[in-house]
Amino acid sequence: MTGDTDKTVLTVLRHLVERGPISRPDLGAGAGFARATTSAIVNDLMRRGLVAEIAAAPSGGRGRPVALLDLDDERYAVTGLEIGADRVLAAVYSLRGRELLRIERSAEVESVNPRALLRRAATVLHEALDAMEEDSRTLLGVGVSVAGLVDASSGTIKYAPSLGWRDVALSAGVTEALGGRAPVLIDNNANFAALAERRHRQRDGGNADSLVYLTGTYGISAGIVTAGRLWRGEHGMAGEVGHLIVEADGRRCVCGRRGCFETRAGLSAIVSDALAAAAGRPGSRSRAGREPATLTAGLNEIVSLAQAGDTGVINALGEAGRWVGRGAALVCAMLDPLAVVLGGDYARLAPWLLAPAKEAFRDSLLMPVTEVEQLEVSVLGPWAPTEGAALAVLLSFVDGVRELPA
Repeated sequence: MTGDTDKTVLTVLRHLVERGPISRPDLGAGAGFARATTSAIVNDLMRRGLVAEIAAAPSGGRGRPVALLDLDDERYAVTGLEIGADRVLAAVYSLRGRELLRIERSAEVESVNPRALLRRAATVLHEALDAMEEDSRTLLGVGVSVAGLVDASSGTIKYAPSLGWRDVALSAGVTEALGGRAPVLIDNNANFAALAERRHRQRDGGNADSLVYLTGTYGISAGIVTAGRLWRGEHGMAGEVGHLIVEADGRRCVCGRRGCFETRAGLSAIVSDALAAAAGRPGSRSRAGREPATLTAGLNEIVSLAQAGDTGVINALGEAGRWVGRGAALVCAMLDPLAVVLGGDYARLAPWLLAPAKEAFRDSLLMPVTEVEQLEVSVLGPWAPTEGAALAVLLSFVDGVRELPA
């Protein structure tokens, strides 16, 4: 969109996305517009079905309900899809981020070639969209998340180690599989998750203009938010922190080098180390030499063993936590964010991983920040990239990339 009027509309819409629900006076003050200008813009957005008034209890619980403004929660929907090596996640959300539908399906390990996995993902996505259409909502688009190096501008997966993909035109493939049902945008899981994390923190009244989200799923990538916006780097490839060297002459990594962060703190390494520590111990339910069928199955097993008090698993998770903390400290030293957020499946492992991670994090920083806790766990869990993918569809309107619905 172009023109001063359009910019003012998008400014108000962005403020509602990030700060709603909010009163009209606070919206005008936050957006920096006069009351009459704000009112005209709000009325236009309400006509488009993007904004609605909601009633809120008055301060102190007395008096008449207060009318607040927020995104319309009934008319439109946005959808997120995450394609992983062993599972496909799809979810549909209202514009406010309310989850309307969630689907999780396993992906056969042997179907990791692009065409087979895309067919599996398309089946799940069609299932989600069919259910949404029964709710009579208008779909604004689909965001698709993949772990790896992604050229978001072209929708191409440059390299996804967990999938074995190189130069896969994913946007074109998903668009074709959908048969034109919705516009499609593509990005990596860390960037999408960072968007979702930021929005949750903003809507809870927090400062989220600067954060780094570390994925804890198929690899370790960083979604970097600075000055309130995603930072992609000069070539759009920023955030591949899983391949920082943290251990000279360390373990061999999938990238071909040794000592990468992922070889100690990636989920695959954590699962492997924990099961090895459990195998053969008296009373352990893990059997030596047995590989889990999928990474998710392995994660479920080590969580179950840790909950049952398996000391080998608990000690292995503590050691993994220390590596997570050291790697997070490297990221913090380079970028100095307000918070480094441990996301994805790190959240499930937090009861055993977080305390040693925080200790190693503080010990590894040259000047630890004492006023705030910089290393935190995401409240969104493994669904953050899916939610962020859906949110990115909404933000494509806010950023003026796509025209607002009429």
